[in-house]
Amino acid sequence: MPARLDFDGLDAIVNDLNKMNELLESNVIDDALEEAIQPAYKDAQKLAPRDKKGHQGKYGSGHMADNIPLKLVRENGYRAIEYGWEKSDRSDYFYAKFSEWGTSNSKYPKKPFMNKSMSKNKNQCFNVFSERVRKELGL
Repeated sequence: MPARLDFDGLDAIVNDLNKMNELLESNVIDDALEEAIQPAYKDAQKLAPRDKKGHQGKYGSGHMADNIPLKLVRENGYRAIEYGWEKSDRSDYFYAKFSEWGTSNSKYPKKPFMNKSMSKNKNQCFNVFSERVRKELGL
């Protein structure tokens, strides 16, 4: 008698994979990323240095803490969400990078707050994302 290996439940696996593919093609992942980043983003706003009056003038107005950029990244099937300034930033709040990284002449020592906010909230962000995707998959 020949040996036989049967797999039960392959239809359910195929259905789950189809649901996952639909999620990847929709904006659900993007929405989940935007929701998941909120704990770290809000913490960065709290940790960001503020002066009493906020920034005024030709580079915009208000506090940099209230103007932290939030950007969805999509590259070659890869998706992520980023917040904060890049070193090459030339936006109205370009000076925020001096708080995060300092200056080469040590006139402004670094006072990082972006990485602190992410480190502190990484697990919560992951849990929010996972829960949102599970909900969308019906798991």
